[in-house]
Amino acid sequence: MTPGILLALTIVAILLTGFAATAAQVLHGFAKHELEEYCERRGNKSLFGRIIDEHEQMALGAETLRIIATTFGLAAAIGWFVETQNINEMSAGGWVAVVSLLTMVMLLANSWIPFAIAKVAAPQFLYHTWKIWWAVSLLVWPLMIGGNFVHELFQRASGVSEEDDDEEEALEDEIRSIVSEGERDGLLEADERDMIEGVIELDEKDVGSIMTPRSRVDALEVDTDWDEMLAFAVECGRTRIPIYQEKPDHVIGILYTKDLLKESLKSESKRKPLRKLLRDPIVVPESKLLDEMLAQFKNLRVHLAIVQDEYGGMAGVVTIEDILEEIVGEIVDETDNEQRAEIQVTSPGNAQVLGIASVAEVNEVLGLELPEDEDFDTISGLIMNELKEIPRKGRTIVIDNATFTIAKANRRAIEELTICVEEIAAGQNGKRNSA
Repeated sequence: MTPGILLALTIVAILLTGFAATAAQVLHGFAKHELEEYCERRGNKSLFGRIIDEHEQMALGAETLRIIATTFGLAAAIGWFVETQNINEMSAGGWVAVVSLLTMVMLLANSWIPFAIAKVAAPQFLYHTWKIWWAVSLLVWPLMIGGNFVHELFQRASGVSEEDDDEEEALEDEIRSIVSEGERDGLLEADERDMIEGVIELDEKDVGSIMTPRSRVDALEVDTDWDEMLAFAVECGRTRIPIYQEKPDHVIGILYTKDLLKESLKSESKRKPLRKLLRDPIVVPESKLLDEMLAQFKNLRVHLAIVQDEYGGMAGVVTIEDILEEIVGEIVDETDNEQRAEIQVTSPGNAQVLGIASVAEVNEVLGLELPEDEDFDTISGLIMNELKEIPRKGRTIVIDNATFTIAKANRRAIEELTICVEEIAAGQNGKRNSA
């Protein structure tokens, strides 16, 4: 090959190495709650589930591509160097300069730039490039067979056997068979079968799968004044409120509402400061299994824990009620808001719609042909995609023959809006007027 082609191959390989290394860095250490929030803002929350299910395979694919690109890049660089330089005449200083330059380039492509991107833009990078890494993981799948072989080799060398896991699975299958037979014979109700199934699966799920994500956690800053705290406690209806300092990632304690109310009965001069009312928080990783979490709740006699992400920030909270619901089903008490229908038709051509309603369902209910896209699947995502921003309350936008008016929105998404289909509404008004 000519020196020009070798140089071009070197540059392409280095760029591909940096791209693959960035993906590997992000896929190995992204914060799940940040990705979930970003997917919600883009109106495509279903994508979050796909990435979580497939990110380990995609990470292995990105690592494989990085190694291949690095190998080809080094080979092309050596070829270019041999073709353009007289190696025999190079001094020791020249060799040091070449090796130093090559080391710097490899560090930039494989470590420094990927680390920086993973720190500042991991959700954005992963959201917009996940299709590429999904395809890469499929293309390099034959090369991953070696990884499975090495895993099996090391497992045998370490003496770790899968027999125990197999025995446990066999026991669980036997229990399920007995339960199914009991249900067929009328000895067990369907609800009882579901409860037994829920207990069996407690050691298969982690707290990250059932926690309340940070975006929906009711928390307070430690310097909040007393009246505002009381108003917040009444409004949110929580019995336990995480208290943070400066930012939500830094939770310093849990405030029990009963402690707050008890102090509120005292005169202002005799009240304890908020910091003295706080209970020490329990902090657990997202990977903690539910059976272990339930045992910890029982042993420590607490009902709420802070779930920590890979970077030490707060990913969400998990409660003992969340775990019990995995066994007995949804528990609704007097503090829970009544579930609203996502689409409420108020009159022909008019509807109140929650932002999480799917575009397909809105089309079906109101007879519309709103565009559907891979980047969003909710009505909130559609509107934010059209406006390229999160609109404020009262903002109006017209898409095709429908007028959308924002009724409620937060910093991340549209919560509620009204839709008026012009043709249907006009037709209905005409009928009333002619009558």
